Amino acid sequence: MNYRRILVFGAHPDDEITMARTMARLADEGVAVTVVIMTNGCEGYPDPKMKKSIVRIRAREARNCNRVLGIARRVIMDIPDMGLTNDKPTLKRFIKIIRDVRPDAIFTHGPHDEHRDHVATHFITRSAYFHAGEPVAAEDGKPWKTPYLYYYKGVRAPLPQVVIDVSAYKEKGEEAWATQVSQYAVFRKTAADFKREIAALKKDRSPAYERFWVAEPVILKDFPPLGIDAPDNYYGKR
Repeated sequence: MNYRRILVFGAHPDDEITMARTMARLADEGVAVTVVIMTNGCEGYPDPKMKKSIVRIRAREARNCNRVLGIARRVIMDIPDMGLTNDKPTLKRFIKIIRDVRPDAIFTHGPHDEHRDHVATHFITRSAYFHAGEPVAAEDGKPWKTPYLYYYKGVRAPLPQVVIDVSAYKEKGEEAWATQVSQYAVFRKTAADFKREIAALKKDRSPAYERFWVAEPVILKDFPPLGIDAPDNYYGKR
């Protein structure tokens, strides 16, 4: 991979962790990883007592995740959970982000999901990906046509797939999830569970992979090189 910059869109402050191990690998290889989170996590409180502090807590947890994975920059758009809409002002905000970052690849949600914010993220980023490359909305920056658009979750269609070897970063996913302390009730795990799983993954020498789907608008200009076929069951879903 010769990417210099990638842009990862997530609906909520932890969705991007689905591709944690790939981000950690790319960051180690010198790729500038920018994460943009659409919402502020305001509904992510398992205890009513956390309602007034959850946005601040999740922002702190996001910063901890950045350090674990080597994320160079994170932008939280501060849109309320369950309130993300594909309207013109929102679309233009994301056109500007793409033009500012000028990524070599964008990673985002696929179209198939039960959560409304996940589906909205898919359609907004798909639309922003297109419009950012067109000579329109000049006040939002110079056009930038991102070469590749990938989905990292929310896909059921039989799209072409890219398999990334993340064997050397196997524990990074659990280390990143472990930073999201406010969400332990959602994960149904404790700090001890994460500690035990991280220790086991560090000792595990079996291969590990993450999967990405090539989005429909992307045109490959040559046949991909030969690569390894990963087992069908390697991709763990949360």
